[in-house]
Amino acid sequence: MESARRLAITAGVGTAVIVLAGASDLVLGSFWSGHAMLTSLIASLIVLAVTVVVLNEWLERRDRRRWSVLAQYVLFQLVQAARATWTTLAELILERDIEPGDPVQLRAAAAALDGGAVSVATRALLADRRRRALLQEVLIALAAHSRGVIVGWASVMVGSGPYTDVFDRHVELQGRLDWISEILTTDEPGEERSRRDAKLARSSVATEHAAVLGTDEWLHDQLVATIQLATHLDYESRALGFRLVPMEWWNAGTQARIAGLSDCAPRSAAAPPA
Repeated sequence: MESARRLAITAGVGTAVIVLAGASDLVLGSFWSGHAMLTSLIASLIVLAVTVVVLNEWLERRDRRRWSVLAQYVLFQLVQAARATWTTLAELILERDIEPGDPVQLRAAAAALDGGAVSVATRALLADRRRRALLQEVLIALAAHSRGVIVGWASVMVGSGPYTDVFDRHVELQGRLDWISEILTTDEPGEERSRRDAKLARSSVATEHAAVLGTDEWLHDQLVATIQLATHLDYESRALGFRLVPMEWWNAGTQARIAGLSDCAPRSAAAPPA
């Protein structure tokens, strides 16, 4: 829908410019006919601008069609990482169970993430040494899982123009997880951490700022922001994935393949929607 809107706006602007250029001839008299070179140059620029926009739109649509199934797969992997992040942190901070596989409970839990309540609960967690140590281990595990998804699909998503923006926001989420966990590890190294892991954490750029950033106020703000970002990315990326390839397309493809089992020749599934 957004792509069609851009194309319609471009066509409208191009038409308006052409109409204004034609109408200006009535106002300016024989100006255009008396300046043939300028007229030709301006006309060529208008045609070039409209052509470039239309061509870019066509290329973008082709890319979306080409990458749609793969992009949906990657988006759902990113959704899984984002959902694991906000549900795990919310469970730890709010001390309540969240069932991530139940859509009703999941939506209710997301709606209950009131900024004030999460803020108060986060300060209470940071004041508890036992829960603070558990937070560190949870963040390390979440960051490791999310990092695997990001690194594994970065080359694909960066090269597929239409999806780079949403991927960049997931990278932002990964960066927040890394910085929080690395600063916590630097300031409060756990006994169970290996010497190698502790040294690796201390070698990060985040630790250069640990003395300034590693305050409870900074940790509080980062945790609240991370939960909010992960929640938004969960639902926004999921919705985008189903816009790229609806469930109906998968269902139709499944039925086509089942029906094709009784035929000698294999049937090819329909192309995914643009």
